[in-house]
Amino acid sequence: MTSAPSIEIVTEQVTERKVTQTSAQLIKLLIGIIPNYQDDFWHAETELFGAIAEFDSMALVTLIGEIEAHFDITLDDDDISANNFASVASLTELVLERS
Repeated sequence: MTSAPSIEIVTEQVTERKVTQTSAQLIKLLIGIIPNYQDDFWHAETELFGAIAEFDSMALVTLIGEIEAHFDITLDDDDISANNFASVASLTELVLERS
């Protein structure tokens, strides 16, 4: 007899799926805003703020608007920090916290 997966395992799988999906959606937004890089350049650990020359203040403002519209969230002034926009992973974490 096979036992059902535990709640913890299911919750972990759902969380991993949400992180993967959110990261992929953010990468699509970034590709639209900064199209100078090949698709394989982008991944969860891709550094953003201070690492990509094209990720300037205009790109940041555009990305914030795209994130708010796409994920139906509002980012507060406190959310706009170098730490939150350091990488795709940190940005994914921020979006999931606000969702």
